[in-house]
Amino acid sequence: MPAAMPAAVTILHLEDSPLDCELACARLRKAGISCNVTRVDTRAAFEAALAKAALDGRRFDLILADFSLPDFDGLAALEIAKARAPETPFLFLSGRMGEETAVSALKLGARDYVLKQRLAHLPAAVERAIVEARTLAERRQAEENLHRLRQAIDDIRDYAIVTLDPEGRITSWNEGSRRLFGHTEEEALGRPLSLLFAPEERCAENIRGLLAGVAEKERCEVEWTHAARDGRRFFGSTVLTVARDATGAPAAYSVVVRDITDRRASEIALRDSEAKFRAIAESMPQLVWSAPPDGLPDYYNLHWFAYTGTRPEAMTGTAWMDVVHPDDRARTVALWGAAVRSGDAYEVEYRLREAGGRYRWFLGRAVPLRDGDGRITRWFGTCTDIDDAVKARAAQADAREDLERQVAERTAELVAANRRLLGEVAERQRAQADLSALYAKTPVPLHSLDAEGRLLSVSDRWLEFMGYESRGQVLGRNIAEFMPPDVAREHREHRWPELLRLGAFQDMPYRLVKRSGEIADVLVSARIERDGRGGFLRTMAAVVDVSDRLRAEAERERAEEALRHSQKMDALGQLTGGIAHDFNNLLTAISGNLDLLLSRLDTAERADLRDYATHAKVGATRAAGLTQRLLAFARRQPLRPDAREPGALVEGMEDLLCRTVGEQVSIATDCPPDVWPAWCDSNQLEIALLNLVVNARDAMPDGGRITITAANAHLKAADVASDASGAAPGDYVVLTVADTGMGMPPDIIKRAFDPFFTTKPIGQGTGLGLSQVYGFVSQSHGLVRIDSEAGRGTAVRLYLPRCDREGSAGLPPGIAAEPADAAAMDNTAGTVLLVEDEALVRMVAVQALEDAGLDVVEASDGTEALELLDGGLRADLVVTDVGLPGMNGRQLAEAVHERRPELGVLFMTGYAYDATLGTGILEPGCEVLQKPFETTALVARVTGMLAHTRGGNGGGALRESVPERRCD
Repeated sequence: MPAAMPAAVTILHLEDSPLDCELACARLRKAGISCNVTRVDTRAAFEAALAKAALDGRRFDLILADFSLPDFDGLAALEIAKARAPETPFLFLSGRMGEETAVSALKLGARDYVLKQRLAHLPAAVERAIVEARTLAERRQAEENLHRLRQAIDDIRDYAIVTLDPEGRITSWNEGSRRLFGHTEEEALGRPLSLLFAPEERCAENIRGLLAGVAEKERCEVEWTHAARDGRRFFGSTVLTVARDATGAPAAYSVVVRDITDRRASEIALRDSEAKFRAIAESMPQLVWSAPPDGLPDYYNLHWFAYTGTRPEAMTGTAWMDVVHPDDRARTVALWGAAVRSGDAYEVEYRLREAGGRYRWFLGRAVPLRDGDGRITRWFGTCTDIDDAVKARAAQADAREDLERQVAERTAELVAANRRLLGEVAERQRAQADLSALYAKTPVPLHSLDAEGRLLSVSDRWLEFMGYESRGQVLGRNIAEFMPPDVAREHREHRWPELLRLGAFQDMPYRLVKRSGEIADVLVSARIERDGRGGFLRTMAAVVDVSDRLRAEAERERAEEALRHSQKMDALGQLTGGIAHDFNNLLTAISGNLDLLLSRLDTAERADLRDYATHAKVGATRAAGLTQRLLAFARRQPLRPDAREPGALVEGMEDLLCRTVGEQVSIATDCPPDVWPAWCDSNQLEIALLNLVVNARDAMPDGGRITITAANAHLKAADVASDASGAAPGDYVVLTVADTGMGMPPDIIKRAFDPFFTTKPIGQGTGLGLSQVYGFVSQSHGLVRIDSEAGRGTAVRLYLPRCDREGSAGLPPGIAAEPADAAAMDNTAGTVLLVEDEALVRMVAVQALEDAGLDVVEASDGTEALELLDGGLRADLVVTDVGLPGMNGRQLAEAVHERRPELGVLFMTGYAYDATLGTGILEPGCEVLQKPFETTALVARVTGMLAHTRGGNGGGALRESVPERRCD
């Protein structure tokens, strides 16, 4: 019977388009399939969803996957699913999956594939995949259960388990059958049931009658004489059952045989033993009885009946209690019940009623008989007449009581006097013991010293605190032996004489050395105890451990210092980043106007003016470089991170670095091949290494050695807890630049990353080198550490995040665009809506675009731009600043796409891509241009985007120009 569909199907949908996911869900619901869908669109999210489901002890009913995915493809997803969730059916839902690819996917384990153009086929494919998977799972479970059942039957060694066909022939033979009968499975299979029985019982009529009885009664249990292969005969208990087919006819029989030869022999022996017991019991003068393990007697000898006058048929169950005296009955029943429950011997004195109605005292005793396993099989008891002995014992007890009373009265006065004396002594001893116990068990470490400072006593808590097991290890030693040398010297020379002079001190700071070598910071309060004449007895001292408190205070001071440093660096970053952003806008206007001026001075007659403009352009370019360094410190510079091998990068820079440092300084590198790739901007990393090498060279005016190394490192949470950069725990690549120069004192290290701070003479440094390094590494989610000591050199370590696979996480193009070819520029025309709040930048951009033959409409903010579009402006492209007043550039782009989804948008920004537009991938039809930019770069980007649009690619082509791969 095929498996049924679940009431609500749980689907893991690997799809980067939310719309496609929703369409698929709608199609399934329309077909009557209730579904709970979890959509993921990256490899990491896919693996995380499978891992979470496994951790929660559940699995998805279906994995539905697109074939083309942002950072991997559907075949890779299929391999992951086979490894993580092999029992979950995998189905492709793709818009462009060729037949050859589909066949490969099916061979690799996919259940089916459906094209998005044929979405109507999806419900049937989903239902078929889920039902097939559930059916296979149920079939595997049934096979496993059958295998375990067969294994369990084979593991049963004490029972012979045999199955028969309807004609009574043997069809299975377990290990217990082989051990009991001696026949192997090959010898037994196909033989008739009569193989199991002794020759005299193998007649066909017996076998047919036995099987007919089983078929009629469903189950039959008999005891037969069996014969083994070697001729051994044994008595067996045989149970036969029948299994029927769909029509009710017998389809098979099962036979279970257990050897009960030993049990039968034991039963015979027990009957013989009971007969002997009865003979002995009848010959004894006592009243004899016997009971099974439950304690209800079922046998009494003839003397019992003769004494009590009862009849055998009346003495059943608890009838024996009727002949017990009413005053003794409850005690007797309680003792007998306790003996039956515990299995201990039973003994009681009670009165039993004779046939004439009088009571006599009896001693009742019973012991259990146990089998080989210690289980009680029977109780045997006797009742012995002790009436005369009990009466004599009572008379003797009365005489003893009179004597004891006289002795007690005689000694009463002596006892009272002695009690008073002992009470006084006990009270004094108790007070001393309480004091000693309080001293030994107090939760505060206590010790006492003699006049020489030697230990006289210590409390249990003192031993525990110092790490010793017994007092013998410490008593008699001078307390100074448990202190560091400097503290011991201070104690002997100053503090101990002061205590002897003043008689006490309070919360004196000390350091004690524990047995383990650990040094504990403590506060000691001590006082001197003196005798009645004022002589020295001992010094009593209490010790309070303050190590944790001092460590917590030190940790708090370090955390506060890290917070102050982080706040200072953030404040400086905000200041420098804001200045650099504003300066970028000014430089855009200056550089753009110079570009326009140079384009109009392209004649020989104005060569002198062209030279002036060229020199101004060089200055503007150098100023742009300065703003990039300020943005680097502020962590707002544009980065293009990728996976970079540290060894290859250092090797490629080695010639440049050697020429930079000169002949007096040698450079050595150590970059093993197993160092992980780092995730960073290669150009910025080269600039950072160059800055560090130049600093190292300047720290060695007389020459020296620079060592550049690369290594792998794993930082835990404790390693980054006090760092102000906000780096997270994880794997890092460490690049170290170490020199043998003059080093730095701690106060210089604290200010090394401050912008414009330098120890070089005026004119020899800007103070932005290490600031740029700090900003670049922090923006790359890494951290920088300086190890230095004056006169011993400096080592600067850059911790950059590890990239665990090939590929790069693309930033949007726009940092340096290549000019479009002249043909493309000449053939491109259209209307550009330019949105910029800075009038100077807007003027330059408008002029450059108009010079390129484009129609430009200006707007100073997002609201004005939307009014123009709503008023009927048919723009072909929107060029907008990101940092607009009110509605920013990103919000403007979203509003534009709501009105005209096909309209492209070019963002202009003075900040980095991540700082302005977020870390996500740009939407189709959007690009970014970094300020300050060349007017030719602006024109090239605008005309390129217009050309893409006119070429029919639209947003798809622009989408492809933005790298979409990421590195974790």
